Amino acid sequence: MDGLKTYATAILCMDGAYTGGVRKNMKRRYGVEYVDIIPQPGIVKILAESINLPRLELIKEMINISVGGHGSRAIAIAAHHNCLGNPIPKEKQLKQLPRKTVEKMIKDLGFDQLGIKTTLLWLNECHLPEEVHISPNGRIFSRELVFIEKPD
Repeated sequence: MDGLKTYATAILCMDGAYTGGVRKNMKRRYGVEYVDIIPQPGIVKILAESINLPRLELIKEMINISVGGHGSRAIAIAAHHNCLGNPIPKEKQLKQLPRKTVEKMIKDLGFDQLGIKTTLLWLNECHLPEEVHISPNGRIFSRELVFIEKPD
């Protein structure tokens, strides 16, 4: 890594039980040293429904700092099992995953030419991340990501 500190960004709920798995996933997947965590209770709902403007602006400012200040070029957006801030079933949370909202924030901040990768994750009942893919016809698929050891 040539002595440079490299960053990725994770947008997820404030529930601390899930941050370790996301952090390890991002470090391994993108080869970064650090992961900036952007936490808010029920963050997927906030982003999907665009209902809380002060929180949306705060999230946007945190993305600005992570991408503009730390040079992050990868952002994960994660929903999780048993979310108290967004207490709906997994299938509904997966449909809410707000890739387009985050990509619009990136564009609004002037970072759309940086090639930032966005990843959608589901954090299961074992606190492990599953990568989420949404097909063009709206079908949702997730697959568990394999870890050598359990996340912190």
